[in-house]
Amino acid sequence: MNESIQKSSNLENDTPETVSSSKQATKYQQVLNQAFAQMEIDERTRWLAENNSSTDEDHPKRKLLKSWLNQLFRIRMTDGRILVGYFVCTDADANVVLQSTSEYTEIGGEERILGLVMIPGRYIMSIEERNDTGRFTW
Repeated sequence: MNESIQKSSNLENDTPETVSSSKQATKYQQVLNQAFAQMEIDERTRWLAENNSSTDEDHPKRKLLKSWLNQLFRIRMTDGRILVGYFVCTDADANVVLQSTSEYTEIGGEERILGLVMIPGRYIMSIEERNDTGRFTW
């Protein structure tokens, strides 16, 4: 009983400055709690991804990308150049890396050997893989 009387008397003695600082502390505590809750979600998601029976290896798009590795591709660019080389990788921005690449200014034009190139996705008009007969479709 004495404790409750003592607590109420402490509240009455609080100045506006201490009340505002306690509100500030409560606000910071709420932000911290939200951050901790987000971290728990991230940890749970990571745990589910690590312990999930179906891995990314099984994903059809990943399989398609892996099937393209070291395949001969022809890329038409916005400036009219044609690059022919072996597919190495791509990224989320649709940039493509080709190795042993040759550049042509037109179909059947003079070849210029470039080697390893990175083609920005924004300059790619079309990408074509060589088919089973060893020819491109166009």
